[in-house]
Amino acid sequence: MIITIDGPAGSGKSTLSTMLAKELGFFCLNSGYLYRGMAYVLHTYYGYDQESLHDVSIEDVKACVQSGKFRYVYEHELVKVFFGDDDISQFLKQVSVAQYAAIIAQNPDVRQVIRSYKRELVKDKDAIAEGRVCGAVVFPEAELKLFVTALPEIRAQRVVKEQAARGTTLSFDEALEAISARDHADINRQYDPLVQPTDAVVLDTSELSKEQMLTKAIELVKEALQNS
Repeated sequence: MIITIDGPAGSGKSTLSTMLAKELGFFCLNSGYLYRGMAYVLHTYYGYDQESLHDVSIEDVKACVQSGKFRYVYEHELVKVFFGDDDISQFLKQVSVAQYAAIIAQNPDVRQVIRSYKRELVKDKDAIAEGRVCGAVVFPEAELKLFVTALPEIRAQRVVKEQAARGTTLSFDEALEAISARDHADINRQYDPLVQPTDAVVLDTSELSKEQMLTKAIELVKEALQNS
């Protein structure tokens, strides 16, 4: 069974996908970690800066994946991304890395490479696939599609707390500006823009705790299984 969880930045989809995968014993595929991981690798190991990422060599991206050096791993209910022997997971929530990821996510060739890698990762698995267009584009055959959303102000508050927990000071205004910019980029990008799949169930998490969010999602999973 494949369950997709799509939605804008800070909506709670990553938290929900992690909790739901743990509850169901499913593989957890976090699209954001793939794009952030690739962006981090290109910046750190290949020397791309924010400007040159706009014209990234697709051969470099393919080499990362095809060589097996770039690896997404989900074990013991934890998501990790490696490049060679280096665990780069701890760096992937940095604001700068998110900005780099947003740039390469606009490249259709990069998206195609990562899309193929996603499908390979969940092959023959029960999986939760979380991202921007998992339900609409990557896994249109998914048995259950959720579209998770929340008010921009709520999402900005979550980003501030998340960064504070990682030792980074970010003001509410800065977080709200970053959220707005990311939304605009995601919705208006030429390739694979953020959309709500027509057959998705909308889950607004603005006023929900993590536990309430999980409970509602489990109810929807049970309904999907009964109707399958």
